[in-house]
Amino acid sequence: MINKDHPFFFIQSILDDESTYSLSKYIYLPDSLSDERMYFHPNGTELNENYINYLINNLNYNQELAFHSNIKTKYGKTYHLPMIDFTIKDEINRDAFYRLNNFIDKKIFQDMTFFSSGHSFHAYSRKLLTHKEWLSFMGSLLLVNPVKAENSIIDTRWVGHRIMSGYGSLRWSNNSGKYLQLPKRFEIKL
Repeated sequence: MINKDHPFFFIQSILDDESTYSLSKYIYLPDSLSDERMYFHPNGTELNENYINYLINNLNYNQELAFHSNIKTKYGKTYHLPMIDFTIKDEINRDAFYRLNNFIDKKIFQDMTFFSSGHSFHAYSRKLLTHKEWLSFMGSLLLVNPVKAENSIIDTRWVGHRIMSGYGSLRWSNNSGKYLQLPKRFEIKL
């Protein structure tokens, strides 16, 4: 069962009854180009806490549930919700926070909420982007990591996979045993 710290409750504030959202069940294969998924496209009325719990409770062995960035409006236009997958495992420190602030559009960054994923960190913003804006955002994520840094901030493999797929995607479950927890809201202390 998800609780109030789950990313769904952050996303819930942008849901509208007439738009279509995208989720998937998938099995993570490290160091692979494969991205086989079973897709679900609920509207804003269907996408609720009970629906998320139902999907999570019905995952097969090793499957995880992911929420996708792409949102299709009733007029057929597609927007993207900005998402980030970090490589940082312990804490998003001051340096990482300021690098994000310097490389990501201010309108996106100001509305960003962070989540501990049980392996690293995730972030979401409510600022909807066109596909072209989303590609620019994904490119800016590649610039966040310092040049020649020993420790990266952004998971660049995730960025590559997501650009190739045409949408962002972050895990909402903890079914495979590869992670320590469900994603939960995380407050950055600077």
